[in-house]
Amino acid sequence: MPIPWQAAFLANTLAFWNGILYADGMSAHVLIKLEGLNEEPTIVSDCVNGEELLELDQGDVQCKGSIRYELSVRLYSEKELVVDAQLNVPLKLRCERCLREFDYSLPVKAVINREVSAELLEVDLAEQLREEILLNLPTYPKCELADLQCENHDISGDFGLDKAPLPGVNSAAASERSVWDVLDTINTPPAP
Repeated sequence: MPIPWQAAFLANTLAFWNGILYADGMSAHVLIKLEGLNEEPTIVSDCVNGEELLELDQGDVQCKGSIRYELSVRLYSEKELVVDAQLNVPLKLRCERCLREFDYSLPVKAVINREVSAELLEVDLAEQLREEILLNLPTYPKCELADLQCENHDISGDFGLDKAPLPGVNSAAASERSVWDVLDTINTPPAP
């Protein structure tokens, strides 16, 4: 007889794998019928609701609209499913530099390998596609992703610290000098 923590661990593990294999918790589904599949690629194209598939919080990244996908599906030896996926994910991102929101269409290419049993009639790939999209999200979104000019665009690499002074303003360093040159004037005591 298993001890209580082992029973709880086993129950949680089974629930976890059940959730991955059958995507019970997700409201979006990408179902692939296994009947008639073989080693020749079968193309499946459709759309899925992006908000339901990604289940993102209302943060700096939001999915806007339907996710278009094209899947090339193969079944080898009636037990290994191989899917070449191409997705187009419409996103609303917030620039990390200027905090402006902008639209961006994220292209995602992925290969999904999955073992299937002969008893299954269809497979839901929603969870695997969700993971691939989340792994491809930009970690530091900037306006340049959408070919926009960022308000805080840094051409010189010093975030504008070396810009020429405006008329009547004497606080900025001259453009031929760096603001860091002042560190060279610090007198340090000689080493003993």
